[in-house]
Amino acid sequence: MASRDKNPAKPSTSRPRGIRTLSDLNRPSAHDYDNDSDAPQEYYTGGEKSVVEQYLSVIVELCRIEQRETTLAMTNACVTRLCVIHNKVTTVYIPKRKTFQINFFRPFPTCASAASTALAYNPQWLTVTCQLTPSDAPAQRSEEWFALRKDRLTTSTFSTALGLWKGKRRYELWHEKVFPSDAESTITLASKNAMEWGVLNESTAIEKYKTITGREVSSLGFATHSEDKFDWIGASPDGLLGCFPNAGILEVKCPYNKGRPESAMPWATMPFYYMPQVQGQMEVMDRDWVDLYCWTANGSTIFRVCRDQEYWKLIHEILREFWWENVVPAKEALLIGSTEEAKKYEPTSTHKLTGLVIHKSLKLAGESKLLCREVAGNVEFL
Repeated sequence: MASRDKNPAKPSTSRPRGIRTLSDLNRPSAHDYDNDSDAPQEYYTGGEKSVVEQYLSVIVELCRIEQRETTLAMTNACVTRLCVIHNKVTTVYIPKRKTFQINFFRPFPTCASAASTALAYNPQWLTVTCQLTPSDAPAQRSEEWFALRKDRLTTSTFSTALGLWKGKRRYELWHEKVFPSDAESTITLASKNAMEWGVLNESTAIEKYKTITGREVSSLGFATHSEDKFDWIGASPDGLLGCFPNAGILEVKCPYNKGRPESAMPWATMPFYYMPQVQGQMEVMDRDWVDLYCWTANGSTIFRVCRDQEYWKLIHEILREFWWENVVPAKEALLIGSTEEAKKYEPTSTHKLTGLVIHKSLKLAGESKLLCREVAGNVEFL
């Protein structure tokens, strides 16, 4: 089958890309977590009427920024706005086919005071973080968040799609994407317990990271790639760090330690199987580094992971094949009612390049710098 990076079907004119109806929702996936079932992502998009008035001023600011940066001919400007009361995801279309996605998030200011709107601008990506009160914040694991993730391959599943795990996990991920109604049955009791552990401790972990580093952390619900041909890929990192051009990402892990989280110790080295996830996040968000923070009740460690575009090229080819040559054709077969035809697109447990990905992942993990170690409140910067 010919390779392709983009679904040839024309997008629906009834709903902008990135917005799904509630009937499309999916349950959480066991493949969103590694084999130790670490912390899930807990920041979501969502909204209330109280933020609608902020859209107008934001759109005006976007136009000013775009005009200043690229001296666009505003006579041809065409700005459209989507205001969804329960979705704080707004897409603004401006000239020359450039699209900026605006996400309104929880109140972790990065570049401005708590009383203002923080802007972090990049030619490919613009994130607007509005200061919301706790009552404005959506419930954790909200329907909107699941809707945005449903029809995409998310970075938290990359290691599974690449075949880094033994057994049937790659097939199970394929089955979940093709047969979403069966997704809940793939979540084991151990995975559910680990997810609850992550939900319980993630906010504590982020506060600990902020205390250790002195950094502010902005939260992000869900992001898609700025290029349409990659809109089948999504990411939901735990936090954004700093402002462009030196901005980074925070990814938090709270190891469940195979059912004994109370005795878990922070990592001494970065686990290689997180490399696809963090490299994917950097690609989607167009940022050059990630702080991977391992939090346990007994201490924590911070690893600095740098972007490697050659590594991304390697894993992208496998991910593209998994999505466009296994998942999408199977879903198309189901649309015409042929379950047997869909099963012909089942993936193998590994890919021919899986071994190379593991080798490169181990190398990059070994090169990732251990920045800090904290044990019993004693912090050591390395």
